[in-house]
Amino acid sequence: MSVIIVILAAVFVSVIPIYWVLVTSFSLDVDLMKTSHSWFPPRPTVKNYRDALGIGQGMYSVASQVKVTLFNSTVISFSVTGITLILAIMAAYAIERLRVPLRGYVSFFVLLTQMLPPIILVIPIYLSLARFGMLDRKVSLTFIYIALNLPFAIWIISSYFRRLPISVEEAAIIDGCSHVRVLWNILVPMSKPAIFTSGIFVFLSAWNEFIIALVLTSSLKAKTLPISISEFMGRFYTNYPLMCAAGIVSMVPPIIFAALFQNFLIEGLAKGAVKE
Repeated sequence: MSVIIVILAAVFVSVIPIYWVLVTSFSLDVDLMKTSHSWFPPRPTVKNYRDALGIGQGMYSVASQVKVTLFNSTVISFSVTGITLILAIMAAYAIERLRVPLRGYVSFFVLLTQMLPPIILVIPIYLSLARFGMLDRKVSLTFIYIALNLPFAIWIISSYFRRLPISVEEAAIIDGCSHVRVLWNILVPMSKPAIFTSGIFVFLSAWNEFIIALVLTSSLKAKTLPISISEFMGRFYTNYPLMCAAGIVSMVPPIIFAALFQNFLIEGLAKGAVKE
């Protein structure tokens, strides 16, 4: 019984902020003080969603900015996820199955890089990109996010590879399979839970990243959705309902992505993909 109470309390604490954002997104700005005293908006409206997603009046209108930055976030997040998974699968196979010298130390240093707070890398990354004229570009954010998320993906996938029986791979190699075919035709299908689990984590990390995108982007060419949402906050006035509507919109792609692959996520976590 106590476990159920703890679970319900955890669900309540997790859901209430999201519910409050949802209620605020359907409220009028003038009703915001009333909404804070009620569980429901006094005069529900979809005006904020129309403003966030409707046809804008110009390049720098609210709707245009949200659409462009939503597109940028989608392109960057899916690119980061796809490229990171491909590189992580090959690196994990090399670490766990090939005779790589000092592979134990390689695994340790891969994990060690994940302990480095990204904030301390912002200034060196900014100066390096500025020297090569690569600031304010989606491709720059893509490569940086790949570099930051790759160690974590390698760690998850290599941990899963380590648990798989090697006898199947040895039989395939004896029959004439190359390491490339063994990897993509045998190991990858057997490791879907770990691959999709790491893919979800990488996608969410790239989708929600804020500090690096804030420093490295200055125009709609590369700005991501979190940056666009933060710009709703002004010095003297903040349109909270519109900001909450944009926040709800930003939650839709990750929710769809996680819902599609939740079975693999649960299976991956259950089999200890992130425990080792």
